[in-house]
Amino acid sequence: MTTEAKFKYALKEMMLSLPLEQINVTSLCEKCDCHRQTFYYHYQDIYDLIAAIFLNEDLEGLDKAKTTKEALYAFLNYAKENFVFFRSTYNSAAHDLPDDFIYGKLMSKLLQIFSADKKNLGLKLEECRTLARRYSRIVSDEFGYCFKDVKVTPDKFQREMSAFIEKSQTVLLPTLILMSKGEAK
Repeated sequence: MTTEAKFKYALKEMMLSLPLEQINVTSLCEKCDCHRQTFYYHYQDIYDLIAAIFLNEDLEGLDKAKTTKEALYAFLNYAKENFVFFRSTYNSAAHDLPDDFIYGKLMSKLLQIFSADKKNLGLKLEECRTLARRYSRIVSDEFGYCFKDVKVTPDKFQREMSAFIEKSQTVLLPTLILMSKGEAK
């Protein structure tokens, strides 16, 4: 295992029992049995480590997703598997990192899905791009709202986000598609 991977796993493990604000470089290095200089060779601070985690995370199922619903459930599954890490990060000074992670990855995947189906959707490429941006922003905001509730449990999070995904597929997404078509005229 690489040194970077050790730091990433150790941070996620420490966040299971400590709030992010109580984790410092010294305690992280002790957990990894590394010197502080080693940490600073790779990262500027704890938040830089978190950014690296999000930058390099792969979401199981996202690459295979062919529909928006499959893509959203891939994010839901990933977030539930990494629940404490997400909730702790959302409720820290690094709250923008998980939001940017969800928005960026989802926007890219939705653009791919919408572009492949633009003929059936009746949209041009730029309209697909706008639709992907809007829908991704709303979805990432919804994830954030759930995680900002420090009392939310993994099961409650899954129930609320599943309900949101289902409703967004039947109400929100069709409305955004119609809106995108209307803007083109």
